[in-house]
Amino acid sequence: MAHKLPEFRYGDTSNIKPHKADAKLLERLHSRVNFKPPGPETDRIAYFKRRLLEEFDSNRNVKLAVETCVHCGACLTVCPTYITTGDIKNSPVGRAELIRAIIKGEKPSGKIFGKAVNALRKFDENYLEMLYTYYWQCLLCRKCATYCPFGVDQATLTRTVRSILYEIGMASRFVVTTIDSMERTGNNMALTPAAIKNILDFVIKEIKEEKGVEIKVKVDQPAYALLLPSSADFFMNIETLKGHLLFMHAIGMDYTVSTKALEVANFGLFLDPRHLRYIGEIYVNAARELGVKLAVFCECGHGWHAFKNYVVPRLREYGIEGVHIFHLVVDAIKGGKIKLNPEANGDIVYMYQDPDYYARGGDLTEEPRFIMNHVVKKWIDPEYSRGKTWCCGGQGGMLADEMLPLAIQYSRLWYEDAIRHGAQWVVRPCSICKAQLSHVVPHLNKMYGKDLKYSGLMDLVYRALVV
Repeated sequence: MAHKLPEFRYGDTSNIKPHKADAKLLERLHSRVNFKPPGPETDRIAYFKRRLLEEFDSNRNVKLAVETCVHCGACLTVCPTYITTGDIKNSPVGRAELIRAIIKGEKPSGKIFGKAVNALRKFDENYLEMLYTYYWQCLLCRKCATYCPFGVDQATLTRTVRSILYEIGMASRFVVTTIDSMERTGNNMALTPAAIKNILDFVIKEIKEEKGVEIKVKVDQPAYALLLPSSADFFMNIETLKGHLLFMHAIGMDYTVSTKALEVANFGLFLDPRHLRYIGEIYVNAARELGVKLAVFCECGHGWHAFKNYVVPRLREYGIEGVHIFHLVVDAIKGGKIKLNPEANGDIVYMYQDPDYYARGGDLTEEPRFIMNHVVKKWIDPEYSRGKTWCCGGQGGMLADEMLPLAIQYSRLWYEDAIRHGAQWVVRPCSICKAQLSHVVPHLNKMYGKDLKYSGLMDLVYRALVV
């Protein structure tokens, strides 16, 4: 029986929070990263407080996030979680204030003057639950950091708080389940090697029917390059997968896919750095095992951020390079290696919207625009583009079903940007964006009386490719 979703209340979103992972599931994750959680006899409040103070003293970014904020309100004007909900606790400054109050409560001035200096007098289970609620409503989109006059990145604080909550057994069931699937099977969807091969066979047949070419895809075989698509492309985004495969065929690259690393997402970024690294090593191990010289990352924003900044440096230790597939597409266009027909994508007015972590932490903004110029006849660059982009609303764990009422609200900003400029089709080349849009676009189209459509970018490359 389906659970009733919580009601969205403007000004107070305290009733919306992710379901918590159970102890058995958390134990599996803890053991993989060799973390020994505090025992049942441990005072969770005291543990959280101690760990928070440790991070405050040792982590420069956390200290900056807590101490540098002067409450100017610049972040409030651009934060999607605050703009769409009106709940001050669901904002960068509001979340930071919840933590700042704990730290102040441990200082001499806080113990003496209490509320007069906004120090927390009573840190109890109710307050801990409030931390869980509001820190899991954050999108980790980092837009606040772009506009903060001091460059304070509250996403750093969010990740730190979530990590400590995870240590005491408080974590999103959806995120933990996804991480568990990735660490067990090499992909978020828990696809088996047999299922992966069956889906590839089906897609190869479709490509032959639609494009008239027969392509071959190596699976778990040595090759020059390792292709890293999203496992969601094997279910929801088949057109994106077709684009990856046909493009690699068109440029004649010797490539393989690995059933041990068939993913682009890295949900460790949303939960705990130990799992970000654990998942990152899955890619490194697969690349080394197959003897490749190049790892080609496909469509995912936050995953690209983790891949570019952690996995690529690790790959280079073994003489392996890592690139985004967009880099290869741009090179192929400039080098005349592929022929594209924009007419194939019709007379639709497209809008390209930057995934958060391509624009803020991924250095991947101009390549997709170059590609758009060659695969469609007409497209719009949004008012809020590049570093100003609006989050899809599904990042940071917001894809959990129980978070849908909030996710719909978060999504209104990019949606309104699209319809205000007359776009008929939104292009968001990110696995999470496309998953989020599949959840919210039907609701938003009904709310606004529109028929906005969406896809990734490699979908358009697929249709435009002349082979």
